[in-house]
Amino acid sequence: MSGSVDDTNYVTERSPAAIAARGAAIYDRLYRADFEAKWLGRFAAVDIESGQAIVETFPETALAKARSASPHGIFYLVRIGSPGAFKLSRRVTGAHSGRV
Repeated sequence: MSGSVDDTNYVTERSPAAIAARGAAIYDRLYRADFEAKWLGRFAAVDIESGQAIVETFPETALAKARSASPHGIFYLVRIGSPGAFKLSRRVTGAHSGRV
């Protein structure tokens, strides 16, 4: 799967925030509607420079295939239908023992 990415927006900043913003914009513009209708819950790896996207059941497989297609690519990974690829949480231990 590939989309059209405007070459004037070539990625020069490679901070995590810039990569995420560019990847999310490409995903929203080119893929979200189609992918959510077809592959809800799977993972998409989007090359933020070419706009190409790889969809797979597992995140590792999506990234491996994306890296194979574009060895020097920078990828944005998203779980289709979710705001991000993974849910992060934090567990506090010792909260009930009076220690913090």
